[in-house]
Formats: sequence, C-alpha cells, structure tokens
Amino acid sequence: PESMLNIDPVSSGLEEDGDLEDEEDASHLEKFMRDRRRARSLPAYPAALLNGDPGRKRVKFADSMGLTLASVKHFSSQEEPQIPSKVLSRHRSFPPPQQDALAGLCHSFRSVLDTGRLVASFPEPRDAERRVRELRVCLETLTVTRFDVRGQVRVLRGSSVREVGVRYTFNDWLSYVDAQAVPAGEPRAEGLRFGFTMSTPPCVDPSAAVHFAVFLRSDEGEFWDNNLGQNYTLRSSRPLKTAALEDRMLA
Repeated sequence: PESMLNIDPVSSGLEEDGDLEDEEDASHLEKFMRDRRRARSLPAYPAALLNGDPGRKRVKFADSMGLTLASVKHFSSQEEPQIPSKVLSRHRSFPPPQQDALAGLCHSFRSVLDTGRLVASFPEPRDAERRVRELRVCLETLTVTRFDVRGQVRVLRGSSVREVGVRYTFNDWLSYVDAQAVPAGEPRAEGLRFGFTMSTPPCVDPSAAVHFAVFLRSDEGEFWDNNLGQNYTLRSSRPLKTAALEDRMLA
C-alpha cells in the first residue's frame, strides 16, 4: 500500500517565520558590528571621555615665549608690564641707539660730500697747432665734472683717420679702457676735432689717480699724445694728508 507523508501547514509556517527572524537578527548583528568597527576609536562608555587615558600623549600649544596659549591675562594701561630680563637685554642690544645711528649716518654723508673731485695735475694744453704738426694728434681741451671727464682732440688735416680715442687707467696700467672719440664739428684748416668722454666714479679716494693718453689710428700708422711720455694725470683735489686728518677729527 502506498504511504503518504502528511505535513502540518501550521508548524511549517512557524518554522519558516523562525528562520526569517534568525536571518534578520543575524543581519542586524552584522550591521551593528560593522558600525561598531567604524567607531572603535570612540570609547564604549561616555565616562571614559572624562577620565582620560593616562598612557596617551597630550599636546599643548605655546607662544613664542613658551607660555601656554590657554592662559589669558588681561592688561591694564595703568599697570607697568612685567617683561622678562632676557627679553629686555636682547632688545637693548639691537637695534643700536638712535643717537649712535644718526651720528654714523651723518659721518658717512659728510664723508661722501667731502670726497675730492678729480683735477688735472698738468698745465693746460697750449700751442695745439705746433703739437698737431709734430704728433699728428694732440689733446686740445679738457673739462672735469663730478661724474665724467670730457675732452677735445685735434687731428692733423689730411690724415686717413680710422679711429681716434683716449686710453685711460685707474690702476697704473694694470688694466685700461679705450674710449672712442667722435667727430666734433666740421673740418677746418687747422685740423679735425674729435670729442671724447671718460666715465669716472663720483666719489674718488684721496690716493686715486687717473692716467690717460689720446691716440690716432690711420693708414700711416698709430700715433699718440701722452704728454711727452709722462701721461696726462688726474688726481683727487682732496690731499691725502688732509683727508686723513679730517677722518681722525670726525672719529
């Protein structure tokens, strides 16, 4: 005979409901543990926030003087501030007193103003016509200013001029500078004129000297006017002994 399996529908439904509840509880538990892992850095009990962890490092912020920023002090304009002695000593040493600073500034300014200008240490050039016939080129005039030296050169008429200029030095010919001269005016019967400019420092040391000579380069060769082999020389108008005496008086 065939056997038949009878299943109670009521008990089956209860078992299915129980399984669903177990799955739902497991899901809630898993979600709770996941959220708990995200927040594991937070204490489990709020009281832990108040007690603190004695083994944990603490960070404090301080100002430039080492005082904590959490300490607040109110100052009154009627009270004298209490400044540490170390801070006072540091401020006394820098900057220098105003009187000393002004004295140093006045001394430097006066030294610049008293610095001599360059002057010619040779007689004024004369008899340019004779000299230009002998040398083919000669220094004719010279003007000295605070910032430069300007001069005029005469060249023998009929010369095949390629270059006219002045060569000068500040260190006794250890090095030198060539400055080219440019035509100045129309050619005349007495010769061709050229102008030149030498740049010089505005403040000249009392021991300084500038030596120079003018030259002509032509197809016939190279010709010089160097003050009969002595060079033209400019020196400071402030004598070295006078400058040293004034510096000692100002010190």
